[in-house]
Parts: sequence; structure tokens; C-alpha cells
Amino acid sequence: MRLLKRALIVVHRWLGVALSVLFLLWFPSGIVMMYWQFPEVAARDRVERAPSLDAAAIRLTPAEAFAKLDADPPPTGVRLDTFDGRPVYEFRNGRDQIMLFADTGEVPPEEVTPDLMLREASRWSGQPAATARVEEVTAVDQWTISIFRNASPMTKYSWPDGQQVYVSANTGDVVQATTTASRVWAYLGAIPHWLYFTPLRQNGLTWSRVVIWSSGIGTVAAILGMVIGVWMYSPSRRYRFKTL
Repeated sequence: MRLLKRALIVVHRWLGVALSVLFLLWFPSGIVMMYWQFPEVAARDRVERAPSLDAAAIRLTPAEAFAKLDADPPPTGVRLDTFDGRPVYEFRNGRDQIMLFADTGEVPPEEVTPDLMLREASRWSGQPAATARVEEVTAVDQWTISIFRNASPMTKYSWPDGQQVYVSANTGDVVQATTTASRVWAYLGAIPHWLYFTPLRQNGLTWSRVVIWSSGIGTVAAILGMVIGVWMYSPSRRYRFKTL
């Protein structure tokens, strides 16, 4: 029993030493995450940066625009939006969706051109298109880990002020946007807290296993500590054994 107790204490001690580094990292990174999350393009961001809709440019009612499709059944939903600076109707029927320009009733071009993507990135950032550095994103990076599969192919536009905007070539939409501040705070908060490092996170299965096993080992270490504490406790003396 004495040998078993020594072994448990040694295992608990060194597991604690190894995991304490991770726990120490989680504490300040968790505080950072109270104020700064991992960069993402949320719905509120799209609303805040949406271009002003020019009502005077709308020439057709939704019914008139949809009639040009000569389609059936009628849509279950319609939304007025903008596309490349022009008003469009977005007609929905279940999962199907089609856009029509609200000024002419024409269907927007299916091809998303590099010029359109650059204009969208420039509009989002508020920076001149001519000063953007353009890079094709051919592999997942730190900021596209969770969106790369669905948004690829995409292009990254970088500006001297530190803004980086990612635009999907499939839809022409901004799918990710970061600033110098958001990247710095992510490295201090979400990335270490979630173990969101690119070499690890780009393999989802490996990342999941690391998170599960590290938390499992931490649980075992905590249980060992409680077992050892109860085992060594004596109501009559401070410790049951002075030395181990």
C-alpha cells in the first residue's frame, strides 16, 4: 500500500506540473476572451457594413421582377438587398434561391469576377482598391480554419492599415475579415485557449483528440489528488504519514 501511495503521489505531482502550464495559459486567455473573440464575420457585421440602398434605383416591384422568371410556384420569401452596388431581389423557395436586379429584372452574372471581389473587399474595408495587396488563398491559414472548406476558393486582400479581408470566389461575399488588433488579441485569447494553432487545428480529428485527451488527463489528475488527500487525511493528526 505504501508503494502504491508513493506511485499515485508521483503521478499526480508530475501530471500537475505538466498541466499547470496549460491551466496557467487558460486563465489569462479566458479573461482576454471576455472582451475579444476569434475574428469572424457575423450577421451584425454584415448589417453594419451593408451599403446604403438607393430606393430611387428600384424600378420593379417584387411581383414584376418575379414575373420575368416565368417560374412556378411563387416564392415563399423575398428580400431586398444589394449586389455590386445595385438593388436586387432575393427570391427563396425552400432551399432554392435566385436573385434578380430590382432595376432591370435581369439575373446577376453567375461568374464572380476578380474585379467584383476587389470592389467588395474595398467597400468592406473602406480602403482604396488600388492599395490592396492581393493573394490567392490556396491553403488554410490561421483565420480560415473553420471556413476554408465551404468558402474556398477565396482571395485575401490586405491593406497598409492592417486590415485583411477574405472574399469567396463562389459567392463574391466577404467570409472573413481581421485587423491588426483582432489578430493580436486572438493570439492572446482564443487561439491558446482553444488550442487553435493552425498545424493542429487544420486536422480536425487530431485537434479533437488532443482536446479530449488533455481534458481527460486533467480529470484523472484531479481525481488522483482527491483520492490521495482523503487517503492521507487523519482526524487525529495533521497527516497520517509524515514521510512517504
